Amino acid sequence: MGATTTPIGEADRLDYLDILRGLAVLAIFAVNIKAMLAPFPYYSNATLWTGEYDRLVAALQVFFIEDKWRTIFTALFGAGLALIAERTAMRDSGSLGLLSRRLFFLFIFGLIHLLAIWMGDILFAYALCGFLAMWFRNAAAKTLIRWAAKFLFIAIVWNTLFAIGPAAIPEVRAEIEPFLWGTDPEYIRETTEQMLGGIGGHFEARITSASEYIFMYFLAGGHWLEMLAVMIGGMWAYRTGFFTGAASVSTYRRALIFGFVAAVICDTIRWTLLNHYNWDFAAYSYLQILNQLDGYFGAIGYSGLVGLLVKSGWRPRAVAATGRMAFTNYIACSLVGTTLAYGHGFSLFNALTNLQLLLITFATWIVILIWSPLWLAHYRFGPLEWLWRSLTYGALQPMRRVSAPQRAT
Repeated sequence: MGATTTPIGEADRLDYLDILRGLAVLAIFAVNIKAMLAPFPYYSNATLWTGEYDRLVAALQVFFIEDKWRTIFTALFGAGLALIAERTAMRDSGSLGLLSRRLFFLFIFGLIHLLAIWMGDILFAYALCGFLAMWFRNAAAKTLIRWAAKFLFIAIVWNTLFAIGPAAIPEVRAEIEPFLWGTDPEYIRETTEQMLGGIGGHFEARITSASEYIFMYFLAGGHWLEMLAVMIGGMWAYRTGFFTGAASVSTYRRALIFGFVAAVICDTIRWTLLNHYNWDFAAYSYLQILNQLDGYFGAIGYSGLVGLLVKSGWRPRAVAATGRMAFTNYIACSLVGTTLAYGHGFSLFNALTNLQLLLITFATWIVILIWSPLWLAHYRFGPLEWLWRSLTYGALQPMRRVSAPQRAT
């Protein structure tokens, strides 16, 4: 082992990554809040929302946010693995041990988040897929994009068949439709009572949901393979300069045009057909391939848009600070949502319209955009980032600032 590993310094940070990550954290909460404050079927079935503007809000979420920013967030995680591997290699220190420790503690954080705060955690899944993705950390760019494409193709086919299968088999459809689509009022009532009850009931629900989540997404479904593919794609985007702001203006412009045009086509076809078939569960299942594709295309489009803005000199300090504290802000959003929803908080589960949830989202964004730069004006890391780094490096990291932050050029 060579020189002692240390965290990436502020002068080494990349504006593009911080800004894109900050936007992703904010956008993801706009979708996750539905799963926090309403029964699971409300996340997918727009007809369950009965407020005056709820269908419009659902359409905005589908066209502008759903799956697109989650894909970006996943790709950025892969880019982070490549960045750490590159920087540790520069310091003549092994990246495998560092990445392994980092992913191990992320897995622990994810389990705590899943069992103690919110059942929709994504961190432990990132950690598990990260253990696979890190073996590609030294691969050439061409190798990365080839493997990402192969894994993504398999994942799309796998997920599509997994979605179509239950809809095509009456017995299976009858079993899962109440859970996924909200066709059983008794299920909605029981879920609401459980979430408004004591903490013990919440914990039991999280255990049940965690087992269902692991089965559906990692055993039966191919979402873990999709996640791995997107992470490797993020490593490619970092390695080629696309995720560092180093790509050309024309490259970002092409990404913006191609990504947004393709995403709008997929979203429009899917939304039109869902409304034509009155949001039938079978129609939703058969159209899942478009849902997957619009997420990938939209992620490309947004990445191109942010690249163009950064190239033009756009450096929103508050958004970049939000991205630098992405871990802390992600958990903070979960605390906001679950405190509003559950019985140990304000007991608003299944009591708000989709429009009201959107307004809560905007208010939360404002708080995050204010507090993130204020915190980083005094401290080098967000609270959870500091804890994660300290555990990863086996020593308490310096927290308070001793001089003005250096900005990347």
